[in-house]
Amino acid sequence: MFELNRASGQGFSKKYHFIFWGMIFLFLGLTASPTIVAGYHILIFVPTLFLFKEGLRYKLPKSSWALIALSIWGLVASFYNLESLVNPNKAFQEVKYYLFGVFCIGTLLYFFKQAPKKHIKLLLNLLLFAIIVGFFVGISRSKFGFDPVKWEYVPDKYHNRVGGFTNYMRYGYSSALMMVLGLGAWFNLNKVKTYISKRWLILFSIFNLLAIGFSETRGAVLALLAGGSFILLKYRPRIGAALIGFGALSVLSIAVISYTGSSDNRYFNINDGSNFKRMSQFYSAIKTIQEKPIFGLGADQFSYNVPAIKKKYDIWAKDYSGHSHNIFLEHGANYGIPGLIFFISFLLLWFLELVKTKTDVSWAIASYLVAFVVGGQVELLFDVINSHLIFFLYSYSQMRRVGLKSSHE
Repeated sequence: MFELNRASGQGFSKKYHFIFWGMIFLFLGLTASPTIVAGYHILIFVPTLFLFKEGLRYKLPKSSWALIALSIWGLVASFYNLESLVNPNKAFQEVKYYLFGVFCIGTLLYFFKQAPKKHIKLLLNLLLFAIIVGFFVGISRSKFGFDPVKWEYVPDKYHNRVGGFTNYMRYGYSSALMMVLGLGAWFNLNKVKTYISKRWLILFSIFNLLAIGFSETRGAVLALLAGGSFILLKYRPRIGAALIGFGALSVLSIAVISYTGSSDNRYFNINDGSNFKRMSQFYSAIKTIQEKPIFGLGADQFSYNVPAIKKKYDIWAKDYSGHSHNIFLEHGANYGIPGLIFFISFLLLWFLELVKTKTDVSWAIASYLVAFVVGGQVELLFDVINSHLIFFLYSYSQMRRVGLKSSHE
């Protein structure tokens, strides 16, 4: 184990400052920019290496070994497909997210053990600031055609659904996932009030809910319902169970309405153009897995291969490409069935570890994971921003799994 390098009255070490600035980039960029949030990995990498050099050691849980196995297999699959990789540098970088989840467990402990309250509050205030400003930027772009970031009028550039600083799909889903974490804070307000005021949490909740509504992302609503229902099982079990039943009944009703075509409302009839295209992506991914069941296409390659796959198998929506809109099918297409098994194993093992921990923090993160998996059935949630968030939460949740508890939990 390592010893903290900050003696009383001697200030913070250079390692701490690098990590702190990495955290600033993370919290400021989670709803703002893939470029900003990338600073987290850049700044945290070197101090983590120094911590290992100084003796940082911890026992890895089973979920971490699943992540490591997924990373190794991702590299194997990518090297196997090296000649056909489009943008190999970006492809290999995709694997880093899994590794950073394991790599940063001790680093976050080092940070949270030392961080004063004012630093934690600063990070949370930066997150709230980005959420609020992002909403108004999105409104300005989508409803008025004016981009405040570039200070230009571009009436035909942005979708009429609000996307904050980013794409409306990413915006809606990330807001729903953060709202699940916000629900966990609401039920534990007395425990977190040192860092989060009631006013802060009200603003956080309002603007995340506004983001979900104005982005009009149906999958985000489903993810919030799933994650919210799960968190209620701990604090309001009857309501949680009722919501799960309501959710199941709603899904069944939507399926019937969509099949019969008895409604034109996009929330009740999912048999529309966008879902028709999404189904073509599902089918293309399935055909890819059948064709390349062991090594897949290589990391981050499915979206580049969709046009050829659709042409080869005469799949509809040939002019529509991109990712598979499903976290499982995407992993299966890119890493083959072995990679898919490692990925599912990671999710399952992490979930079980969270539930067995039986703390308020672990339950909130488990609820987030439920929302992530449910939402991930209709959208690929491993974009740059959401990937940073889920693996940060993984590192954070594992601090107590290795027998190290932060004073800020």
